[in-house]
Amino acid sequence: MKKRFIVIAVSFFVALGLSVGDVLAKSRTIRISYNVAPGSSWDKGALKFKEIIEKESKGEIKVETFPSAVLAQGNDRVEIEMAQSGVIDMLIKSTMWMPALDPRFSAIQMPFQFANHDVAEAVMDGPAGNMLLDLLPKHKLKGLAWGVNGFRQVTNGRKEIRMPKDMEGLKVRVPGIDLSLAIFRKLGTTPVSMSFAEVFTALQTQTVDGQENPLSLIWSSRFFEVQKYCTLWNYMYDAVCFIASDKLWNSLNAAEKDMFMKAAKEAMHHERQVVRGEDKTLVGELEKKGMKMTVLNPTELKAFQDAIRPVYVEFKGKLGQETVSVFEQEIAKVTKKK
Repeated sequence: MKKRFIVIAVSFFVALGLSVGDVLAKSRTIRISYNVAPGSSWDKGALKFKEIIEKESKGEIKVETFPSAVLAQGNDRVEIEMAQSGVIDMLIKSTMWMPALDPRFSAIQMPFQFANHDVAEAVMDGPAGNMLLDLLPKHKLKGLAWGVNGFRQVTNGRKEIRMPKDMEGLKVRVPGIDLSLAIFRKLGTTPVSMSFAEVFTALQTQTVDGQENPLSLIWSSRFFEVQKYCTLWNYMYDAVCFIASDKLWNSLNAAEKDMFMKAAKEAMHHERQVVRGEDKTLVGELEKKGMKMTVLNPTELKAFQDAIRPVYVEFKGKLGQETVSVFEQEIAKVTKKK
């Protein structure tokens, strides 16, 4: 009876001019993973993508979102590997973790290079950002669009930070990339690398004194519950990349690829606007939660820039003059236009 049903079903599909594969393809589910909490800017960007794709495909393509990297048990590196293998279809990933694929991604995070969101977004959407997206296919990934995590700030539970000397002796969680580790060592801290999913507990148990992340993640991850002090120094711009696995990308036809690309760009534009809005409101909201928000004056900010400058010079050499120069040239060009 089961075999007879299959034969009848196949005959029906053939009569309509469809293959079984065509019919199955009509109902697909795309899984998007990202290692931040529900309600975060990334989550809102993913939900915007879901809304667009399900509408444009007339419900033929469903999108499921998986915050907090639950598919990878919160492990950032495993999450990337699952996307490379095609187990995860799509990924929104901070570029803080992408130097593990290619060191040249660290060019985004060179300290104090972006003055504001306008400059950073123009650079990331231009030749510099495209140069980095072109590095992904050899890693079985397809970069679709740039979003933003934000400008990274530093928090801790022990003391106010206004000058480089205030950071000496602190144990600070940073992403496990060489540039971050080098910056915080230069400032006299003990940098500790761990997955983002572990950070709240590490702060709560005082395994580490502090961490550095954009305001949006400090808020959505509720770090204000376990941290007293936040210094606003915008020391590093953290872009996020909306990525498709090769397995998914290669399964799409030309029209679907165009739809996915446009939806990703619109979703990341929405996500960027969320972050910009949060930058304006979250300082006050975090103060209401009991955090002391410290804004550095020009003299204090210059002290940090001078302290970190040797790291910039060192990594410019490591990443290659050509890569860093593309960013420097694009930043100068965009800044002149502004």
